[in-house]
Amino acid sequence: MPAARRISIKDIARAAGVSSSTVSRALNDSSLISVDVRTRIQRLAREMGYTPNALAQSLQSNRSHSVGVIITTISDPYFARLVQGVEEAARQKGLTVFMATSSNDPDNEIRILENFQRRRVDGVILAASRIDEEYARKFEHVRLPVIMVNNQATGQNPDLHSLSMDDLSGGEMAAEHLYALGHRRIGYAGMRNRPGSNARRLQGYQAVMRRHGLEARPEFICNSPEDVPDGLEGDFTAGKEMALALLDQGASAIFCYCDSVAAGALAACRERNLAVPEQVSIIGYDDSDLCPILTPTLTTIHQPALDMGRMALQMLAKTLSGEPVADTVLQPSLVKRGSTAPAGQS
Repeated sequence: MPAARRISIKDIARAAGVSSSTVSRALNDSSLISVDVRTRIQRLAREMGYTPNALAQSLQSNRSHSVGVIITTISDPYFARLVQGVEEAARQKGLTVFMATSSNDPDNEIRILENFQRRRVDGVILAASRIDEEYARKFEHVRLPVIMVNNQATGQNPDLHSLSMDDLSGGEMAAEHLYALGHRRIGYAGMRNRPGSNARRLQGYQAVMRRHGLEARPEFICNSPEDVPDGLEGDFTAGKEMALALLDQGASAIFCYCDSVAAGALAACRERNLAVPEQVSIIGYDDSDLCPILTPTLTTIHQPALDMGRMALQMLAKTLSGEPVADTVLQPSLVKRGSTAPAGQS
């Protein structure tokens, strides 16, 4: 059976007995057309099942009223909340959101950006990007406003607007919490496949160790291989393996790069029959939806993924309207739950 023919403006014009230009103006709510005529034509268009051609409209207005979002994986609870925030803010502004995953591959990010440009999105929110400061040279042909969220590149590009967390402060906050509980053999379980934020969180941990006259012992610092698959399963497996190594070194507390790594650390403690938090304290990072459902519930560093998604969309909308946009760094906060306790409780 052949597909039903799309209703055109010409079809509506014939049915209404007016010109195509009159129909076009009426559908665009032009004040050049009387209210009665506008109402009649708009009602007729609905009855005939007319739907606007989005591509034609974008070519005419130079706006598609759509934005692209690039994340590394859909299985990470942090990114799920981030995208939710973007979509909530986009709906309020009448924007459509297209999402793609890069699998933590800079070359794939390039391909997605180029594809978004071909699809005429108005701008892009790029989360946890691995694209470095050579962005301008690599993407001279990409003419899209971009908001970087928690950029993972080691360098910064002054031509791009960014929204990020103060991960150095977050790392200090986590390590300071464990120190205040009396822990001195504090391990760090990091993820090399997020080099920017991992380096900053590790620096925060090391700063606390120095501040209190403790050596950040190499055997208490574990970083996963760079090729760990993105997502909950990869983080969990890496977290478990790193925690087992840290426990073998005698760590009484472990600061984990993120909550899904911390979930793996909790599994490692169960495997070793070590009670959390009585014998080992575990702290995560993100304050994802995992935290309240883990056993015990997870102490963590809160970064407001939902709000960051909303803010990123608002920054992009300002850029599209020509308003000035300032780079923004947000402060994390400590959320205490059941996975941390004073040292030596057992």
